[in-house]
Amino acid sequence: MTLEVGDTTCARTPETVFPALGRFPLLATNARPAEIDPNGNNQIGLSERKVVTVSVAAATDALQRSLIGYFGGPSIDGVGLRAGTFHTDYGSNAWTTTLTGCTFAQDVAVNGTVTWGSGQGGDFSFVADLTVSGSATAGGSLHVQGTWRAPGPVGNFTVSGTIGGKNVAVLLPEA
Repeated sequence: MTLEVGDTTCARTPETVFPALGRFPLLATNARPAEIDPNGNNQIGLSERKVVTVSVAAATDALQRSLIGYFGGPSIDGVGLRAGTFHTDYGSNAWTTTLTGCTFAQDVAVNGTVTWGSGQGGDFSFVADLTVSGSATAGGSLHVQGTWRAPGPVGNFTVSGTIGGKNVAVLLPEA
């Protein structure tokens, strides 16, 4: 009997890339900066691009904690990595997470809402509207779009908004 390998093209890309973070910066200055979106009109500098990174990390961290804490109930309350709280309502097609003063880095606080198409019937879409403040930033608002925990290759979150009155147009990896 001779065995042959069949079509292996599906093995080139993992079904799901689980989100992981390589850094947990105590301060925003120690974070990796978000990349400038070449299709946007970015006006923020390096330090505020680091603020964007830790702001989006606060949102994905709350969502990850909501996923870990999911046991089929209608909602969960939790705490941010360094401070703040979040509340997640589990829907059949989407989860909604509300952040209140969540800090991934000590010097950036994040408030706002994240909606994730949970994959339980959802489309894995990730949309967040966040307000950022703290000693590391001039403060402002961010709109984040992308997918999270979606099958296939990892893309980028597209982040827009304003910080300190300047336009934000940056990209961050979704995982």
